[in-house]
Amino acid sequence: MLDYAWAKGITSFKRLKAEKYRELRAKYPRLPSHYIYTACQMACHIYKSFRKLKRKGLAKAEKPVFKKQVVMLDDHLFSLNLESWEASIAVEGGRVKLKLLHGTYHEKFKEVVAKAKEAGASTIVMEDLEKIRRKHKKGRSKAINGRLNRWSFRKFQNIVDYKARLAGLNVKYIEADYTSSLCPICGEKLSPNG
Repeated sequence: MLDYAWAKGITSFKRLKAEKYRELRAKYPRLPSHYIYTACQMACHIYKSFRKLKRKGLAKAEKPVFKKQVVMLDDHLFSLNLESWEASIAVEGGRVKLKLLHGTYHEKFKEVVAKAKEAGASTIVMEDLEKIRRKHKKGRSKAINGRLNRWSFRKFQNIVDYKARLAGLNVKYIEADYTSSLCPICGEKLSPNG
């Protein structure tokens, strides 16, 4: 597929699919058709990248090549169930299920979601941490800035987000400014200065 895209100068996924799909479906009739679709996507993406590098003088080879055999699996070809730790992959004649080996790190985040469900919540709300490193940068010590830059602050949120959605809960991210108006302990209204 990549050699064909290079030989014909095709960077358009639509064109490559139009020219090669029927031929490859006839050649591999038992293979799930989406493998051909993703092969066209990958070939076009790699060829486009190669052309950009070539124009900048950064590619020494005459044509793009795969150094290893590669298969791209999208959500039509691959599914992952982290509750049962199983992966399902489309193959000739059906799907194959594989049991995954895993650590226990993610298991502790189930409690967060379980507590939300126990409380009857339909949504978990978390602070939007996208700009946390830049926010309030003035006045912070170098030590605090260093700790924030080493902190994988989104990791926790990503895991909770995934577990919540898996459990059927919504997840919403909000700006944290002015959201804490009640004391979490006594319920008294907080002053604007804390």
